[in-house]
Amino acid sequence: MKKLKMLSLAILMSAPLALGAWGERKAFDPNDLSGSHTIRILNLEDYIYVNDPDEGYTLPDLVEQFEKYANEKFGLNDVRVVYETSDTNESEYNDLALGRVQYDLVCTSDYMLQKLAREGLIERLSNEELEYLTNYNQYSSVTIKERLDQIPVQIGDETVNLKEFAVGYMWGTLGMMINPEFGTFKARNISIDQALADSQSWDILWNNKYYGTASIKNSMRDTYAVALMHGYDKDLQSLKDELNKKIEEGTVTEEDYKTYNKTLEEIFNLVDDKTLNMVSNELFTLRQNIFGLEVDSGKQDIVMGKIGINLAWSGDAVYSMTLGQEAGNPVKLYYSIPENGSNIWFDGWAIPTNKNRDAGTKLLALEFLNFISDPLYASMNMDYTGYTSFIGGDDILDLVRNWYDAREDTAHYYDEDEECYTICYIDPITQEETEADYSTLFDINAETDPAYDDVELYYYVEIENEEDEDNPLLEKVYIEEEGERVYFNDWFAFDYNAYYEVDLGYFFNGSFTNYEDNVDSIFYTDCYLYEEVEGNVSVGRQFFCQYPDEATIL
Repeated sequence: MKKLKMLSLAILMSAPLALGAWGERKAFDPNDLSGSHTIRILNLEDYIYVNDPDEGYTLPDLVEQFEKYANEKFGLNDVRVVYETSDTNESEYNDLALGRVQYDLVCTSDYMLQKLAREGLIERLSNEELEYLTNYNQYSSVTIKERLDQIPVQIGDETVNLKEFAVGYMWGTLGMMINPEFGTFKARNISIDQALADSQSWDILWNNKYYGTASIKNSMRDTYAVALMHGYDKDLQSLKDELNKKIEEGTVTEEDYKTYNKTLEEIFNLVDDKTLNMVSNELFTLRQNIFGLEVDSGKQDIVMGKIGINLAWSGDAVYSMTLGQEAGNPVKLYYSIPENGSNIWFDGWAIPTNKNRDAGTKLLALEFLNFISDPLYASMNMDYTGYTSFIGGDDILDLVRNWYDAREDTAHYYDEDEECYTICYIDPITQEETEADYSTLFDINAETDPAYDDVELYYYVEIENEEDEDNPLLEKVYIEEEGERVYFNDWFAFDYNAYYEVDLGYFFNGSFTNYEDNVDSIFYTDCYLYEEVEGNVSVGRQFFCQYPDEATIL
C-alpha cells in the first residue's frame, strides 16, 4: 500500500499585539446603497486579471467588468473601483496601519490576515455579511475553505477563527523547484533521478553535494519554517511513521488524523528559546551552503541556469515551468513537496476597519467578493495569474481539464505551426455536426461503438474575406495522416493505463452545477512522477503544483 505523505498546515504566529478599536458595528442591509459608490481596493501585484492583448487577454480588466456588472445589478451608473497594488504583505500592513488611504478591501496572506485581525485593522464580518457571499459559499472548495476558516486568531483573551474576518482567494504550497539537469549537478555526477529523490527532503538545502546551487526566499516566515522543519526532521519522521503504520494496519481513525495535524501545528508554532536557538543555528549553517537569498528573482534564475534549486511558492513554480518550456533552449523543471511536510499557504480578502465607511460602500465591497467568486471570473483570474483559486465549479474544472487532462488533448488538432483547432465530426446517431469535447467523448467503462468507425474528423481554418474583413470565411480541413483520412475510433482511442489517475474530488466535490462528483473530478495525467521516479509521491510539474493529490495535503 502506498504510504500517505501528510502536508502540515503551518500557522506561524507572533506574540499577540495591542487590539485596535473596531468601532460600533452597523447592521448589514443589502438594500442600502446610500452614499458613495466608489470602493478602494489594495491587492498584491499581478494578482488579478487585466487586459493584455499581447498575451491573449483581450477582455477588459476585471475591475472594469465589475463596475459594469454592479451598475447593471443595482441600477446605477457611477460605481467606480480605485484599484491599487503593493509589492509585499508587509507594505500592505504599513499602508493600513498608517491609514494614509482608507481602503475598502485588501488582499493579503494568511499570517498577515491574523496580524491585521489581532490589531483591529480589519473588520469582523457578521453572519449576514458572510451569508451574502452566495458565490463564495456555493463554489469555494469545502476542504480548502475549512483550512483557512480554522486558522486561529487571538483577540485579547478570546480565540476566534479567521473565517470571521477573511474570504479565501488563492492557495498553494511551499516547496522546491528543481532543475535536475542543472550543469553543476552533471559536473558532480548527480543524476536526474538522484536530484529528484533528494528533493523529497529539506536536507537537500543543507547537503554539501548541492553546495552553492540553491536559493531561498528572503522571507522570515518561509525561511523560518524550512529551518524549523529541518531541525525537527526526526520528530516529524517519527510522527509520520506512527501514522503510516496505522494506515497500513487499517486501524487509522479520523481522530488519529486530527491528533497528527494538531501535533504538527504545535511544532510549527514553537517559539521557545530552545527552538529559536535551534532555528538560528540551522539558518547559519544553511547560509553557508546556499547560493543566496532572493525575493522574486529566483523564478527567473532557475530558468536562466544560475541555480538548480529554488525554494518556491507553487504559483511561482508554475510560472517558472511555463517560462522554461517557452525558452529558446527549453528547461524542464520540477516541483517537490518534501516528505516530512511543508506549508499550505492561503491568500484572502478582508475589509479594512473604517468607522466612517457608509453602508453602500460596504455593500459594494462584499459584492466585489461575490463577483470574483463566480467560477467564470475566478477562472479568468486563475488563468491570468497562474495561481490556484479557492473556487471550484464547472468553469474552473473546464480550465484545469483543458490544461492538464490528457483526454482533453485528443479533442484538439495541432498543425505544423502548433496552431490549435477544435476537432469536429458528424455524429452518426444525431446526424448533427459536433465539436469534440471530453465530456461527450470518454467513458472509462464504455466499449468502442462500431457506428463511429467511419466517422471522419475535420477542423475549420479561418481565411480572409475580402468582402467583409470582420467576418472571415471558414474552410473545412479533414485530418489526414500519411495521406489517409483519420477516423473517430482510431483518433479517440485512449490508453488509460499510460497515465496516472488523479481524483481531485477533495477539491471540487460539492461545487459542480452540471458535472458529477467523483466522476468529472477524475483526471488522467503525466504531470505527476509516481511512476517516473520510484518512491517519489510528491514530485511533479504544473498540474501537481496547482493541485496536489489528496494524500499530499491531508
